[in-house]
Amino acid sequence: MTTKKTKEPVNAMAFYHQDGLVAAWKQAMKFAGEGGRIATLPEVIAARLNKKPGDSVWEKYYTTLTAEYFGFSKQGKQILIIAHGVGPMATLDGILKAYSWEYKDKNRDRRGGRITQEEFWDLEAGKFGEVHIVDFTEYLKQYQYPFIETLKASWAMTDEVLRARLGPQCERYVQYHAEAARAWHRQQAGLNPENRYHLPEDTHQQYLDRRRKHHLIDGAEGSDPYIIKVEDESNCSYRYTPIETGYAIAHLISTGGLMNLSHQGEESLVMDTSCHAWSDGVRLIGIKPGETIQSNIYDGPDANQLLRRHWKELFQPVSKPSTSGFYRLTELGKQNFTQYPKNGGAIDSGEPEYMVTTIEEIGEPVLFRTEILGYYGLFKYHISGVIALAPPQANAYQFVTDPEIEKGDGEHQIAMVQFYHIEADTTRRLIRSSELARNYDLMMSLLAKNK
Repeated sequence: MTTKKTKEPVNAMAFYHQDGLVAAWKQAMKFAGEGGRIATLPEVIAARLNKKPGDSVWEKYYTTLTAEYFGFSKQGKQILIIAHGVGPMATLDGILKAYSWEYKDKNRDRRGGRITQEEFWDLEAGKFGEVHIVDFTEYLKQYQYPFIETLKASWAMTDEVLRARLGPQCERYVQYHAEAARAWHRQQAGLNPENRYHLPEDTHQQYLDRRRKHHLIDGAEGSDPYIIKVEDESNCSYRYTPIETGYAIAHLISTGGLMNLSHQGEESLVMDTSCHAWSDGVRLIGIKPGETIQSNIYDGPDANQLLRRHWKELFQPVSKPSTSGFYRLTELGKQNFTQYPKNGGAIDSGEPEYMVTTIEEIGEPVLFRTEILGYYGLFKYHISGVIALAPPQANAYQFVTDPEIEKGDGEHQIAMVQFYHIEADTTRRLIRSSELARNYDLMMSLLAKNK
């Protein structure tokens, strides 16, 4: 007799949006529903403790509803206040109000978020709810380079800011991460990286010996590996940013995924916790009412992935079909498409628009040469330069070699271009990924088909 496996309910889902915090927040909260919430950092930690490193929740970065504030207490002491889901930045309006200090500054001189001194004192007094307060001056005495150093497990266990940020399971997290780091070090000790820098063989062997010794030491039972970074916001440093009269510094707190960090001549398996800068990417976790995320955090919809997987379902009718054009081609799987046109001397859009129904090569590839327009690492060009090379019967093209800087020149890029004559169905076009990213209901319906 077999039993039918039931699907785990999706109670928590992470949303990234290319348009930033507001768009990600709205989609996360639409998923969470009335009475739902955005995850705090302790909730992310709880989810990681229920999964093994390598799982998605360990590999992704998350912006959380844990906020950190820096200012002067009622007694005039410098303090940090850490608040999980309560306080001035516990709502979207409050977050935008705080960060407007930076994004509304037309002179672009301001960095970070701000709340008022009165709000800061209300936090200190517990008027918003439970908070954690750290004496900033005493904290600085613990490190030579506070908010920059990578912490060993033993340091992390007693770090007040880390304990406040991670919440009640901080100690368990440090132990769990340290054990995972030891296993990683033991694995690394058995690997010998290639000589990518073409060092003399004896020099490369010395490097391998040093590397193996380091990993064996940090991989030993009871070792004290480096595991975590406790950072502030680099452009709004607590130590060097003056606090304006009547204000306190305010940021949301983010956490990165596990990474192989090279530092101080060593390699370590490290996670970071840091202040979220307004310009940083955002991934927020929506949680349904009354639920926790200790079981799993599901990845939310990715517009680009959904477009590539479900493109046959994502055509839109065109009211006035095009009868002519000169197209750059792209592919989805084995299907050719024209690209959405670019503007002027820009990089190609890379986005499929019209489906190609017939395609015929015209002649052999020819050399295309263009001035470097801006940063040399980007291939920018005017399509008029391509058209000037095209045979009369061609109406489409594709670059068949990667662009490169012309040798001995330094001011031009070159690539081989192949011309084609195509026919395309211009009565319907594929939705753009940016448009799909703004259509929550459509994305969620497509995501459900992937389960």
